[in-house]
Amino acid sequence: MAQIFAVDVRGCKINIRRSGQGEPLLFLHGAQGIIGNERGLAALATRFDVIAPDHPGFGLSDSSDSVDDVGDLALFYLDLLDTLKLDRVHVVGQCIGGWLALEMAVTSSARFKSLVLLNSAGIRVKSVPRGDMFICSEAELLKLLFAGDGAAEWLQSWRATPDLEDIYDRNRAAAAKYSWSPRLCNPKLDRWLHRVDVATHIIWGKEDRVIPPAYADALKGLIAGSTVVTLSDCAHLAHIEQPQVFADQVSQFIQRVAP
Repeated sequence: MAQIFAVDVRGCKINIRRSGQGEPLLFLHGAQGIIGNERGLAALATRFDVIAPDHPGFGLSDSSDSVDDVGDLALFYLDLLDTLKLDRVHVVGQCIGGWLALEMAVTSSARFKSLVLLNSAGIRVKSVPRGDMFICSEAELLKLLFAGDGAAEWLQSWRATPDLEDIYDRNRAAAAKYSWSPRLCNPKLDRWLHRVDVATHIIWGKEDRVIPPAYADALKGLIAGSTVVTLSDCAHLAHIEQPQVFADQVSQFIQRVAP
């Protein structure tokens, strides 16, 4: 059972779910946010102390006047680690959470024990078009996010109560704030990824239509020593669509690089 609590980071209250035992692992969510029943996070919590905040403006977290973009968000999260008295952590970032993790690592990779990028945003490969999560119908969005038949169940979870529906809409608005223009990337980030000097594993859904697998290969080429695995029959939300495979990939990687 996750412990749910709020912490104050320079006047901004951040909602955090924390569960499990073991080494601390910070999970940085993507554009869809966290609903609280993600099986991938539950699987990780059997092996790690999983810390899963709602980003400022997402979920039950306050918005912050000092956080305008993902670069600001990275510095905010370094402050959050200080607030939680966490020196070094394993970090898993999905979608914009991966972008956030990269911005943090470029600034202060000494705070990382390891890094896993899950269908990560952050860079742009000009020859490879991406799907647009913001300008599409709900039915089209589900086709972008899922390869299999889990889309209906996932959406039903968000539609279960009026409060969850409000959070779903709030998350979409916050995601647009951070990643609307330019879409899902920092055009200058690629020139600084040589500074990521922590062991990095890249996990990608083979059927991802939001950020295609070519982006995994591009990140591998930019981050020295990084490794890549592609998951068949999986799209943008591997921690939901293939939760145990996702958790096993994270755990096995950490065991290899940080026993």
